[in-house]
Amino acid sequence: MCNCAKTVEESAKEKILAQLPEGSKGLSVELQGFAWLLGGSVSMKNKLNLHIEYEAPKKKGGFILKKQDMSMIGSYCMFCGEKYPEAA
Repeated sequence: MCNCAKTVEESAKEKILAQLPEGSKGLSVELQGFAWLLGGSVSMKNKLNLHIEYEAPKKKGGFILKKQDMSMIGSYCMFCGEKYPEAA
């Protein structure tokens, strides 16, 4: 499995650090949108959040707003295109 997430994080941190005002400290850079999957082995895959809203009809008439959040897990690395290993 690739280590693109770590590489991108480190690269971003270097570039941001070079642009900070002199005397700045405590820089933290964390690439988000990844999920740790536990199973036969531990793996990390890119994850997109999906927010869903719709109006559902009520039994007595009118509508009620329904909201739901879901996640979609990628099958390939979004940076290098390498296929993630199949879950065990």
